[in-house]
Amino acid sequence: MDYGSLLRRSFDIAWKYKTLWVLGFFAAAYGSFGEVFEHLPVKRSGWLESSHPQIADVVRDWVISAPGIITIVFLIGGLFLLALIFFVMHLISIGGLIGGVYQIEGDKGYTLKGLFKLGGQYFWRFLGLFFIFFCILGLFVILLISSLVLGIIIFKALALVLLLPLIPILFAGIFFFGTIYSLAQREIIANETPIFDAVSEGYNLLIRHLSANIIIFLVKMGLEIAILVAGTIIIAMCAIPFVLIGVSSIYVLIVLLLLVLPIFLLIMVVVEGFLGTFFNSLMTLFYLELRKLTPYKPKTRMNINPAESSS
Repeated sequence: MDYGSLLRRSFDIAWKYKTLWVLGFFAAAYGSFGEVFEHLPVKRSGWLESSHPQIADVVRDWVISAPGIITIVFLIGGLFLLALIFFVMHLISIGGLIGGVYQIEGDKGYTLKGLFKLGGQYFWRFLGLFFIFFCILGLFVILLISSLVLGIIIFKALALVLLLPLIPILFAGIFFFGTIYSLAQREIIANETPIFDAVSEGYNLLIRHLSANIIIFLVKMGLEIAILVAGTIIIAMCAIPFVLIGVSSIYVLIVLLLLVLPIFLLIMVVVEGFLGTFFNSLMTLFYLELRKLTPYKPKTRMNINPAESSS
């Protein structure tokens, strides 16, 4: 398998078909830059109190007041609603992106509305698939944590030694379950496969082509780490001047943030859309290559490609 060709083709699709970035943004709604802000080299805790104690007191008094509490409750409720909307759009957009790549590879035309409709058509299957793997992976993590806690109780100081083999086991679990989940998603769209049959097909493709799946997993993880590091460095470099300005004048900082933050968020949305399109295209093209090596054999009905029929 030519992995370089897969990467180039994925980049070409992501760069050429920019309308897919809308789907790519939602597909990567919890994606590549989500953890960047947690790694900024800025000590945020206590910063406002130490640099502007009077403003900090005003903010603290407002938070514990009745209007502040009501506002915070509404904000939390709004965030939960926004997270739910993003989750629904996340599942719909992944299905739409998969169908979009199928149509592009088949020299078929597509519309953004049609791809959203296609993703919505398979939303409930994707939702069921998500909860199945969420429960499986959650149980897997609980078993690892329980093993570590049990080791601490029994072996005490030596329990840290148990952490060493648990780390590769955790990565192996993420690779195993994550790969089956990704392949099953594409199987559902490609062949209208029921959820459990899609999981079975994903498992078979993983086992039959284990080395190829390991390589694409490592390539994808390496790219994500590189993007995360680069994003962290860029954001940190941009944040440092604002921190210095904030120390001298909080009012100037607020004005600058109101001017710059919308531009920054727009850039992040565009970058996230491109990355979501790229990584989803990469996995879809990889799935298609696996299917060339191991063609799909329908169990009870003829193979129907909904992406082609919808065009």
